Amino acid sequence: MQYLLRKKIILLIAIVGFSTNAFSQYDEVFQPDHDDLPYYLGMSLGMSNSFLSFTRNANFLVPPSGAANIIKPIQTMYINLGLTGTLKLSKHFLLRANPTLLISGNRNTFSYTTLSYKDTGTKVYSIPSVIIDVPIALKIQSDRYSAFRYPDIMRHYLITGVKFGFDLGSEKAATINTNQSYTNVIKGTDMAFEIGVGTSFYLRYATISPEVKFSYGLRDLRKISEPKFPLVTSLDKITSNFIYFTILIEN
Repeated sequence: MQYLLRKKIILLIAIVGFSTNAFSQYDEVFQPDHDDLPYYLGMSLGMSNSFLSFTRNANFLVPPSGAANIIKPIQTMYINLGLTGTLKLSKHFLLRANPTLLISGNRNTFSYTTLSYKDTGTKVYSIPSVIIDVPIALKIQSDRYSAFRYPDIMRHYLITGVKFGFDLGSEKAATINTNQSYTNVIKGTDMAFEIGVGTSFYLRYATISPEVKFSYGLRDLRKISEPKFPLVTSLDKITSNFIYFTILIEN
């Protein structure tokens, strides 16, 4: 009987000890002087999803010869590799640059059909694509707060700014249905408005920040010069859109 009672006492002490440890608060604050840094550097790794937006004109209902009469964007996935630098303006406002290389191989830009008696099928228009993005953003961040039993380990932030994009494959020939060569009708330089949100985790040796960002193109990407680019003459505007998921590793 005493043996059973002793086992219950030992088990109770073990449970209480585990519970106390599980719900106790750690006292260490990681990177306590981080907010005093005038600037800091890092790298980024992520993925993005890109697609085009089309603004049709009056000719789209009855397009000229060779122009699209049905056109749909195709989403393209990129792998993103970049460097990041952040300059402190004040405790809650910072300026950030994040030059990034976007790699996808061929970019299936859109599918389309034309009014033609010879070929009425849907075609896929693809261009080679390796993009360098240079986003410059204002970062607005909260105070640090406690989570996961650690003091001052997290903060959330909002970013907004502009992006300049340079497609290194824009001068190469495009393809239709992977086997028919066609002139590239998409410009290689772009400008976009960006907005996003993220959360920073201040660990012992680095800051990890998962982030989601949305990019809306501001520049018309059409190359328009009859008769060289008949495919896009039934459109008033082509703009690019991106959705980014990025993990930034800083300090």
